[in-house]
Amino acid sequence: MSQLHDLYYFLSPTPLAAEMAKGLLQRLRGPCGAGRGEPMSLDRLHITLHSLGRFLNSIPREVIDMAVAAGSAMDHEPFAVRLDVLQSRGGLEKGTFGTVELAPKAGAARELRGFLQALGNTMRRMGFAETQIRSHFNPHMTLHYKHERIDPMVVAPVAWTVTQFALVDSLYGLSRHDVLAHWTLKARQQVFLDW
Repeated sequence: MSQLHDLYYFLSPTPLAAEMAKGLLQRLRGPCGAGRGEPMSLDRLHITLHSLGRFLNSIPREVIDMAVAAGSAMDHEPFAVRLDVLQSRGGLEKGTFGTVELAPKAGAARELRGFLQALGNTMRRMGFAETQIRSHFNPHMTLHYKHERIDPMVVAPVAWTVTQFALVDSLYGLSRHDVLAHWTLKARQQVFLDW
């Protein structure tokens, strides 16, 4: 049987941030779509940075090698992510379902966008095609893939400091993410203690 593989760069929340995000779903009322009614599991919560392609049965070794080289070449400091708007995407027609996601307030994701752009520039240098480098970015973390549409609401922020990112093989339709590589972001600024 054939299997589709999606290759992504991901950011994952810390365990505490993931628990806070899941707690927000308890506030929701309304039906879920048949067959996909469960929310995302804690270990699958993420923000997608770049999608490097969809592949049938396996990801070519040269694509993985290029993606690992780009990730290894990144030199970026840790940065803060703050998601404080619970909203829907899709599910506009009566009887249809869409996603429920957490997003930042408008204009509040400067550091996240800066990291995405830096990673895209590194990918260019490593030979990735422009079609593999995201040009439009609506940062969000999907909490539920098939839920009745909700009105946007400001919520207590789910925030964390990003200290790593990962290259992930997402097995389409199996709810499985295999981490192929991950990298740690390192602070370059020295911390000065009070004398």
